[in-house]
Amino acid sequence: MSRNSLLKLAFLLFVSFTFSLLPLLARQSFQMNFFHHSFQLSFLSWVVLSGLIFIGLSLYYSFNHHFYTRIYLLSSHQATWLELSHYILLILAPLGLLSLRHYLVAADLYIRLKLFLIFLLGGIIWVKILWISRLEKEQPFWSSFLSSWWNSLSQKKKSLVLCLTALILYNVGSVALISQGMVFSGDEPHYLLITHSLLQDGDFNLKNNYSHQDYRIYMRPWVTITPHVAPKTEGKYSFHSPGVSFLVFPFYALGYLLKGFWLHFFPRLAMTLWGALLGLQVYLFLSNFKVSQKTTLLIWAIFSFTSPIFFYSFHLYPEIPAALISFYVFRKLFFLKSAPPRQLFLLGFLTTSLLWLHSLKYLFILVPLFIYGSWLILKKFSRPSSWLSFLLGSGVMTGLYLTFQYSLYHSFSLSAVSWRGAVSLPESFEYLKFLLFGIPGHFRWETLLGYWLDQRDGLLFYSPIYLFALLGIIAPFTNKKRLLTPLLGVIAPYILFSAWLTQRTGYAPQARPLVAVSWGLILGMIFYLESSPRKILHSGFKVCVFLSLLFPFLQLLYPYSLYQLTTQGETQRAGELFLHLSNMHFDLTKCLPSFLKIDNRYWWPNWCWLVGLTLLFLLYRFLPPVKKISRPVAFSLLPVVLSLVGLYFWFVYYPRVNLGTPQTVIFPQGERILLYPYSRVAHQEKPGRFKLLEINRDYVFYFASARPLTRLQFEIGTQRANYRVDLDYFDVVLFKGETAYSFRHIELKNPHPYKYKKGLFLYRVRVSIWSRQPMKSPPPCWFQIVPWVQTS
Repeated sequence: MSRNSLLKLAFLLFVSFTFSLLPLLARQSFQMNFFHHSFQLSFLSWVVLSGLIFIGLSLYYSFNHHFYTRIYLLSSHQATWLELSHYILLILAPLGLLSLRHYLVAADLYIRLKLFLIFLLGGIIWVKILWISRLEKEQPFWSSFLSSWWNSLSQKKKSLVLCLTALILYNVGSVALISQGMVFSGDEPHYLLITHSLLQDGDFNLKNNYSHQDYRIYMRPWVTITPHVAPKTEGKYSFHSPGVSFLVFPFYALGYLLKGFWLHFFPRLAMTLWGALLGLQVYLFLSNFKVSQKTTLLIWAIFSFTSPIFFYSFHLYPEIPAALISFYVFRKLFFLKSAPPRQLFLLGFLTTSLLWLHSLKYLFILVPLFIYGSWLILKKFSRPSSWLSFLLGSGVMTGLYLTFQYSLYHSFSLSAVSWRGAVSLPESFEYLKFLLFGIPGHFRWETLLGYWLDQRDGLLFYSPIYLFALLGIIAPFTNKKRLLTPLLGVIAPYILFSAWLTQRTGYAPQARPLVAVSWGLILGMIFYLESSPRKILHSGFKVCVFLSLLFPFLQLLYPYSLYQLTTQGETQRAGELFLHLSNMHFDLTKCLPSFLKIDNRYWWPNWCWLVGLTLLFLLYRFLPPVKKISRPVAFSLLPVVLSLVGLYFWFVYYPRVNLGTPQTVIFPQGERILLYPYSRVAHQEKPGRFKLLEINRDYVFYFASARPLTRLQFEIGTQRANYRVDLDYFDVVLFKGETAYSFRHIELKNPHPYKYKKGLFLYRVRVSIWSRQPMKSPPPCWFQIVPWVQTS
């Protein structure tokens, strides 16, 4: 056996024995508890698992070695180095042992170790992609094959492939939400109720549907929603425009026939069709604009599969249809070369069809789009008949809509189908006066900033790649004015008027005020990608693409992070997604901006982020372009290793629990503790005494003291029921039994604390309450914590 073969064998053995410590630790974590959580290495298990890993790595190495030498014609030595370099990352596995220093409970430790395993495997994939992408530049194989296949397709087949891809992924996301019990919410049930009334009653009168609670067939059976009916309609007609209800009608009818899962799936399927067609419009526009195929497909993928388009494509809101219609009209007008009356009539007809989706909000897209169309037609074609065809189409659709509105709402006022209802001319002037002078100015510009930077619903925090679309607008680019001027002329009024009216996202996915014009924002990416990227931001672009594609996946795992109010009355600044990305010792949400409708002057992250982004936009044009520097292959490993170490200390080293902001509780005996947020169905009646309103569930309490506790006393039970109770201190069982129509008393002496930040001593108690028999109205259970603090 040659020296190189021996070194290769020794290296694979070393990696196998090192890496095997991580799965062994993860497996043993289930046997640990807060009092005893040291790692006990079984030599036999270590050898057996290391042997299996060694065999697996050897087979994988042999396959890839053959792949590199046959496909990319590398020498045996080059292929060996290239493949073995992947495995260097696995040597980081023993870092997992350091996580035992911050043990909280076994389940938390297991999740952290599993995350670390995912990070290591992801790092290997990352390095593999880096290597192959470098080889592909020198000797294309996969890229050449895919490019040849794609170029062989006709434009219609390309469009079909893109639409089918989007449809599949959108419906996977839809099913993922439905399977987690995420039914319709926000305005969605009200749009569906219009559809339901059309299907069952053949009318738009919702009074009987709300009173009979017909919405419960597609929502949870105990839910009651407030009727969304317009004023001056005797509670009959919705203040939502019926466009979305019309679009989902045949799909709702099919779902209503099949019931169950299908009643939730088919209406969402209807919206995914519009989402897929919207993405297709982006592809067609870029193709007509003579953007390279690589850039075109990249922008299409970014637009289609990141927030906000990905989630709104299977939610029942008018934004996606409005975006599709407005972008289709804009695309046809922008590339208009001839003036067939039929086409111009259709474009005018579609422009005004936005009224059916929202009779007021989309006026700020409709009017600029109509003005742009009129100007373009009159400029390109001297014949007035061309413009008259466009005008006639708009007039016909306007007449159809106003006829519909007057027949139900008995008013031509465009506010009739809104929460304000029909208003007279004097009332309109009064309302206009309020809009101009009645809203404090700082609310207006804070709303505009919130569209982009609020951690609960700001576009740049859920799809950071849009930062580069904004940078593209100021990037030097030939012929940019031809597109940028009409583009901003159409989309800017909608964004600015929405901010002027201080409209924010309700119970809906992020960035709702920007969705209808998101197509205009993503087109700014053309100018960034087709210009010379700035050196300092070149790697940042790739990171933002990765994060923008990752965040939708994370939000499907944590679906409640999708629905975060930013409307009047909301005071919770923290974004749910970023709470999940925090750890027990560092709260990421404290470093992110927030622009709720409260006093934001002293929230320091706002100022830091504004200054940083302002400097970026001011200095961007002066940054040097990227220079291609040939670096050794080994140098590419360094950022990957550093990234994995950083991810370890962020997500694995510390517990994954985010405790929130504590409140100080003073007990009668004088003890003072910090009590962290707990369940909303646990009410603290007195210091440390909680009324637990629901049974058949867990309650977890975290509290901390400045000095160690000498004793913890607990009391749990009720005289009105016999509950089965589990009481755990961290993950150590203190009590397991029944309350027997009385109160149980438990005491723990010298409880061992978790050493928390700022010198605090942290304690965790979990209470599980279960009923032995089904109870219609179970009485509450009482739970009391009495801490005794060391006095000397």
